[in-house]
Amino acid sequence: MTTPPPQPPPRGGGTHRGWRRLSLGAVLGALARPLVPPQSVRAGSAATPAGHAATLAGPAANPARLAGTAGGATAPHIPPERARGVPVTLGGAPARQRDATTCGPAVLLMLAATGDPVLATWLEEGALPAGLPPHRVPPEIPPALVGAESAAADRLDAAQQHLQARTCARGLGPVPWPRRLGTPPWTAAREARFPGVRYRSVPLDDASPAAATLLARVHAATAAGVPVPLYAGGDLGRGLATAVPRHVVLAVPPPPGGAHRGTDPAGPPVLHLYDPASARVYAVPLAALLGRREPLPALGGWTHVCWVLLPTGWPPAAGAA
Repeated sequence: MTTPPPQPPPRGGGTHRGWRRLSLGAVLGALARPLVPPQSVRAGSAATPAGHAATLAGPAANPARLAGTAGGATAPHIPPERARGVPVTLGGAPARQRDATTCGPAVLLMLAATGDPVLATWLEEGALPAGLPPHRVPPEIPPALVGAESAAADRLDAAQQHLQARTCARGLGPVPWPRRLGTPPWTAAREARFPGVRYRSVPLDDASPAAATLLARVHAATAAGVPVPLYAGGDLGRGLATAVPRHVVLAVPPPPGGAHRGTDPAGPPVLHLYDPASARVYAVPLAALLGRREPLPALGGWTHVCWVLLPTGWPPAAGAA
């Protein structure tokens, strides 16, 4: 799902400009049910997942203010130092997807490890706690590697293959999803695992007013310690094959102890995106994800966020689905 996207056609006006931006996320996003705007979450509140003493440091993302940047005309500039990203390793090995079809499993693995110390320790050190009952072994660990010695890179590869088998199973009702097509959002939502949280797949049109509300929900979740998988892709302007979800990244909680957690120094909200293709985390202004027209390294070289796995067991606002 991470084959480099084709180069965009020459810019220009004309009656076709609108449909060139059309994508599957745009079509289905118009049919999605309305979303409740986020509210601030205090540490220790009922909305904070068990075991996570998280705080929304800084202002919550304002959907109305974000929506004013849709269309790309006023999208904020991303400084070169942020555009390069920060490398991510596990056990000394780059936390990279094993091939072009496993961005989804790589993201689901990182998501689960963020909330499961047993899985994180196994990925880093290859060890499980002594006497751990079989039913307590994280489901992302292949049975063949339980108790076996392995290198960190081999653990990453094997766990991604194991997760890929799970996400492809029953991908089309009782029929398996073809592995060569990557990971569909609905099975990723089914397999996504984080304490106290369920996920549902929500299509997104990044040029719509609803996109600002949805991305503000994503920002609120990550600021409170809950990672959120995002699907990226292109549009019809770059060919029919790009107008579907093509790559998966993970919006992760901001680094602890920073002076501006979840925001840039000037105050606007920032998302930290883990890209499994580059094994890096990028800090991206939330407004820069609205109405994009150019590829973004943090999205694996794709242009649009087109689908979100929204956390639903942890509602940032009363009554949110």
